[in-house]
Amino acid sequence: MKYLVLIADIDEFNPCKNSLGDLVKKEYKIKHMDAFDFSYNNHEVTVACFGIGKVNAAIGAALALTLGEYDGVINTGWSGAVSGVKKGEIIVSDSCVECDFDLTPIGRLPGQKPGQDEYIYKCDSELANKVKAIDGFTHGNLGTGDFFLTDKVRRDKYKELFNIKSFDMESGALAAACYLLGKIPFVSIRKISDSADDVATDEYTNSLSNDLTAFSDIILKVLSNI
Repeated sequence: MKYLVLIADIDEFNPCKNSLGDLVKKEYKIKHMDAFDFSYNNHEVTVACFGIGKVNAAIGAALALTLGEYDGVINTGWSGAVSGVKKGEIIVSDSCVECDFDLTPIGRLPGQKPGQDEYIYKCDSELANKVKAIDGFTHGNLGTGDFFLTDKVRRDKYKELFNIKSFDMESGALAAACYLLGKIPFVSIRKISDSADDVATDEYTNSLSNDLTAFSDIILKVLSNI
């Protein structure tokens, strides 16, 4: 099987690449994105770093998917805890939604996009279900917005509106791109770095500095189980 792994932040991507060591076969660019290939458990994997935020996520996913064919897309990275998860835990997406998309002043539901049947993207593919079954992983709904969440009031609002367990800056846009480009199997697997409140910045910085194998560990565990 052939998989595309998408990582936003170069500070997540480089430690992942470095800790995979001799498994890395080739380093190159996909347009503007740093990328590398490796093989594991009879799977061929391309890992690409698309940049932080929803615009970069959508562009990166679209570019990679139009230049290659994959059996599934896997996103990983850090995420802030919203409900039912704590720092260090790994959460797999049941669904992804763009929490900050808001046309409620003109009568739309929170997150709802005119002209699109889906705006809460359910990750109910065979790929997602296999990943959710991995021992030690939890699962739930993921929320996305174009900002680093440090506001408890906003965090609790998104929990109430969308029933999300964690919040990041990319998964909703990646899920949308995979859905719109042909319902390509997609799953986001996030490690909790912080509590999405007024101490989130310090917690995130600590996680970034002290857990350098977080995403290589996740990727290898997933590839061992699918």
